[in-house]
Amino acid sequence: MRLLDRERTVKSVVLFGSNAREFSKTGHWSDFDLHVVTSAPGRLERMDWASVDPKSQVCWTALRAAAAGVRKLTVVFSSGQIDMVIVPLARSKRVRRTFLRDVSALNSPETNALNEMATCLWAGYRFLKGEAEWGQFYSRVVKEMPGVRLGDVAIEQLANLFVCDLLWILQKLERGELLAAQHALHRQLSEVNLRLMRELRLREGKSLPSFGLGRRFEQLLSASDLKHVRVDARSDRKSLQRAAWNLYAGLCSLMTKLRPSWSVPKPMISLIGQFSPTSVR
Repeated sequence: MRLLDRERTVKSVVLFGSNAREFSKTGHWSDFDLHVVTSAPGRLERMDWASVDPKSQVCWTALRAAAAGVRKLTVVFSSGQIDMVIVPLARSKRVRRTFLRDVSALNSPETNALNEMATCLWAGYRFLKGEAEWGQFYSRVVKEMPGVRLGDVAIEQLANLFVCDLLWILQKLERGELLAAQHALHRQLSEVNLRLMRELRLREGKSLPSFGLGRRFEQLLSASDLKHVRVDARSDRKSLQRAAWNLYAGLCSLMTKLRPSWSVPKPMISLIGQFSPTSVR
């Protein structure tokens, strides 16, 4: 992180996540989450990190797409890792200018980006560089943006997609396409329930980690709530069927609390019920 402080193209560095709250308590394998504003994103992305600090052994680097169209760079050292959300300076200035002038003038991608930012930072953050220029902006984003939330329409859309995907998974299991069903089970059904559980806890004013689906749910959820978002399944048909129906039960439980008026029509109940020995909602 000393490199980022010295690098003139880097205008702002914000530490967030658990290390921002417990800086003196971090131990082995602690990861440092950074929000970096830079005029030269490619320079950081192509950096030879092994030459930056020869005393720290660099094991791996990886670049991936992050939320709202920016990119995230992970640098793994022998003693931990750094995850950097890299935001271009020009884009940051444009969004900051619009936000500070009139938040309603933000377009949808810009609003999404600031909500992602607020979600990551609300539990705590600290400036390592650039606070004089960027501090007011970050403070107002955290205070004024709602973060990543789900409205009632989005909740019902997710639930409807879940039921369609459930039918697809059950059909694939009947055909013996176990790997395709297993992938969709985790990628689609579990994803929906985790998102809905997060929204439910936010609506109920309950605690959540700063970001990340499913983070610390084992410690936060009751046993009954946890079973509705957990997937316990081997790669065999019966085990995957049980997991799919368990997630469906979880969906119904979550929707009863989030959108009591939502229900699955009888024709669809009959259709998916062909694959279950028990009655369904």
